[in-house]
Amino acid sequence: MISVVIPAFNEGKNIGRVLSVLETIDLIDEIIVVNDGSTDDTKEQASKYNVKLVNLEKNQGKGKALKAGIDNSKGDIIVMLDADLIGFTKKHFVNLVSPVLKNEADMTIGIFSGGRKSTDFAQKIAPFLSGQRAIKRQFLENIEEMEISRFGVEIALNRHAEKNKLRVVNVPLENMSHVMKEEKLGLVKGFYARLKMYFDILKMWI
Repeated sequence: MISVVIPAFNEGKNIGRVLSVLETIDLIDEIIVVNDGSTDDTKEQASKYNVKLVNLEKNQGKGKALKAGIDNSKGDIIVMLDADLIGFTKKHFVNLVSPVLKNEADMTIGIFSGGRKSTDFAQKIAPFLSGQRAIKRQFLENIEEMEISRFGVEIALNRHAEKNKLRVVNVPLENMSHVMKEEKLGLVKGFYARLKMYFDILKMWI
């Protein structure tokens, strides 16, 4: 059984683009959207699709939102996706989950490639920070610091994988990217939101 978990904070303009693709994929047993205290119409947009909607009253951060989604899921394989993906297709999903389905990996990490230069460059520098992942549920038990990790959740997952010697496979996601914070919030607010994200990551790293 495959569960998809999507944390979403103020992604009303973007989330439908991802959910419309997921609804066409027969491999998926359930789609869980965690509305992380959004103040826009994320909840209303997600409700248009066949999803299980988990609503957090206040913004808790990506780590806690993912944990809430996982806690409300039933799948043996958990696929984590961002809500603001651009160019996402069924092929990307199948490529991401297949190594885990075939027991060739315990976790996969999707790496943007051939999409937009800005997002490609960031992932070339730090591919281990990608939020697009598939992982066996059994390896999601007792991940230290996941709930408090906010945007550092990928670091927490990587540490857990290394500590437990998981088989990790990087999967290229060609012609795929996501919406930059500066595009969502404007140059100044987006820049400061990006700095805050990097601070969350740095806290987990050290």
